[in-house]
Amino acid sequence: MPETTLATLHHLVDKRFVGTIPDGRQVLIDGTKEHPIGMSPMHLVLNAWGGCVAYDVVEMLKKRRVEIRSYRVELEGDRNDGVPAFYTLLRQRHVIDAPGLDRKTMERFVELAMTKYCSVGESLKAEQTFEVDLVHEATVSEG
Repeated sequence: MPETTLATLHHLVDKRFVGTIPDGRQVLIDGTKEHPIGMSPMHLVLNAWGGCVAYDVVEMLKKRRVEIRSYRVELEGDRNDGVPAFYTLLRQRHVIDAPGLDRKTMERFVELAMTKYCSVGESLKAEQTFEVDLVHEATVSEG
């Protein structure tokens, strides 16, 4: 049976939400224009994609017993001009300091992570469904 991942999104105010998962961890999601204090949903998608790839790269480096002194992934996303403003092109730049690691191996690890292992990248065109549950459903008066 496939694994199901659970999360709940709670509205705070305006376009500000907090996302929670069953173990209690939280993330602030903020679409406000003035004084945002959290990341926008699209920034979260970009970071989730980069984090997914980097996680798998780190796992591959660990199996090779490669020491990572520093590692960052710089992310860019070009968005559609219309609505919805989805990503049309995503780019990653992996900057790593790992003694003994050669460019060819790192490129192979990043490519494998992006094309074979990254669940986020594969999920970006997932089927989407919904349902609605009104707590206080409006009634229409006939008269």
